[in-house]
Amino acid sequence: MIRVSDRPFYKLLKTGQTTQYGGYNDDGLYEMGVAKEYDVLTLGVYSGHTHIILNALDEDHSNECVYDRRTQLMWSRTPCHGHLGPAADGKLPWTTNVNGEGIFAYCAAANAALLAGYADWRVPNLFELLSIADYEQPTGLPDGVAFPGWPAGVMWSATTNMLVITEAFYIYFNGAFVYPNIKTSNDFVSLVRGG
Repeated sequence: MIRVSDRPFYKLLKTGQTTQYGGYNDDGLYEMGVAKEYDVLTLGVYSGHTHIILNALDEDHSNECVYDRRTQLMWSRTPCHGHLGPAADGKLPWTTNVNGEGIFAYCAAANAALLAGYADWRVPNLFELLSIADYEQPTGLPDGVAFPGWPAGVMWSATTNMLVITEAFYIYFNGAFVYPNIKTSNDFVSLVRGG
């Protein structure tokens, strides 16, 4: 018989919520799980920029990354931004449109350009994206030191809504809500590797 304490698995992360609301025994009281722990990588291959080309447009993307010691995921510190996307605001559709713009096409372009020296970037799944949300923040935005300038908006995940397969899940970083949206909508995307 295997006891839980014998398992070499990682514990779940803390939500970040430290405030106790309404006198209830909520997460703010217990704060269960392990604290998030990030290494910000800015030297060597993580310095400078990589030019990601999508639809003949050039995004000057920072090579800075964030390594999450708890999940062992490495995040590009900066989501897609700049003048990419149909509205030139850094937002891309989940599916690839007629101009070759989409979150997976963007990821492929980042891999082809060797963002931060790596060619194994991918779009994070819903749980991976949730792992960096900070629920002590009203917006749920990730840690501001590790992820400065993270947009307070919709961030795509790679997870399809199984009930309506023309939709995928995203996190709305203005309260850290999870919703499905039609895959042709234009929203932000971040890249991750490992896991």
